[in-house]
Amino acid sequence: MSWKIDCVVVGPIQCNCYIFSDSISGHAYLIDPGAESEELMTFLRARRFQLQGILITHAHIDHVGGIEQIRGELSVPVYLHDADRFLFDDVAMQARMFGVEPQDLEAVQPQSPDKKLEHQQVFPISGGEVRTIHTPGHTPGSVCFQACGEQEFVFTGDTLFEGSIGRTDLWGGSYEQIMISIRDRLMNLEDRVHVLPGHGGASTIGNERRTNPFLR
Repeated sequence: MSWKIDCVVVGPIQCNCYIFSDSISGHAYLIDPGAESEELMTFLRARRFQLQGILITHAHIDHVGGIEQIRGELSVPVYLHDADRFLFDDVAMQARMFGVEPQDLEAVQPQSPDKKLEHQQVFPISGGEVRTIHTPGHTPGSVCFQACGEQEFVFTGDTLFEGSIGRTDLWGGSYEQIMISIRDRLMNLEDRVHVLPGHGGASTIGNERRTNPFLR
């Protein structure tokens, strides 16, 4: 098995930053560097990944705040769904909602993203691919990333958690829309697919189908 998933929890809001890599090619994707983190940078330097892209599930400050620290050392494109651009461009506004400044959340305003994410957009990796699933509701541009191949995982950001779903009371959130996204675009995945959320512990699609109170 050449695929590996590492998780470094970053920032005061404890965002799960994932590194999805292939040990044969060294290619890797970084998902949601949510805060500036020396632990994350030390890990990336030590492993010497060939990063192919920074993939953003959604543009809340705790998922994008560490982008510039990584860009400062590594030349790697940032991918974001365009519907979340209004959030990506103003992390200070987001911080103020919590009564703090970005630096209090170990975050820095990121520069413009390099690429736009689209539904069903595919990122290649040895032995399979990473497929983009647009799942609006937590934010208008929320996406999940499904890794298909040797194993199957779905990185759900703040759309689906173990036993819960993402909040919908922030900018552009919609409870009706997040439920449609989960039911139509995540619950059609097989039970064995591992769920790797933006905060908290892992689960599976089957476990969430059976036990998540929002899906009953």
